[in-house]
Amino acid sequence: MNEKQKDNVAKFLYDLVKIIFAITVIGPIAKPEEFNTLKFILCVMVCVILFVFAYYLDKKQLKTN
Repeated sequence: MNEKQKDNVAKFLYDLVKIIFAITVIGPIAKPEEFNTLKFILCVMVCVILFVFAYYLDKKQLKTN
């Protein structure tokens, strides 16, 4: 992948993390009776993994510039 593609993938992953995190946080506020601890933990873990991968892509891009 070239640098522009890596930048676009990193931005996409950051946006995906924001969307997943927002759903994870706002969902229980909207319907507290449907709160599922396992689902919450899984969503937070997915957010962290995607964020770390996006950060890695950004960091790698900064080193090449």
